[in-house]
Amino acid sequence: MQSQIPPEVQHKIMQLQELQERIKALVLRRQQLEVELRDVEGALEELKNVSEDSSVFKFTGRILMRVSKETLVKELTEKKETLELHIKTLEKQEAHARRRLEELRQDLSKSLAGISI
Repeated sequence: MQSQIPPEVQHKIMQLQELQERIKALVLRRQQLEVELRDVEGALEELKNVSEDSSVFKFTGRILMRVSKETLVKELTEKKETLELHIKTLEKQEAHARRRLEELRQDLSKSLAGISI
């Protein structure tokens, strides 16, 4: 006769699956922000080679606008700082979720070891 998996173990399995999905979402979001950060850093690097009196442009919605190099550098620097902050936050959330996942795995392993299926 087969034993059924107790409800508390089923709940732990569901939590484990939810955590795995959360980690995937966090990793994906962090990777997206890292790509955006590299783009911003590349733009800032390119702007270093532009003279102060050169015309620079930026997209605002569907409009291409002329802006001063100083303004654009300031905006991109602020965006870079914001992206770095968001990435650090996501890294912390991911690390916390991974620790919780490992704790849950160990707990689940102990629980399953006591069950004969």
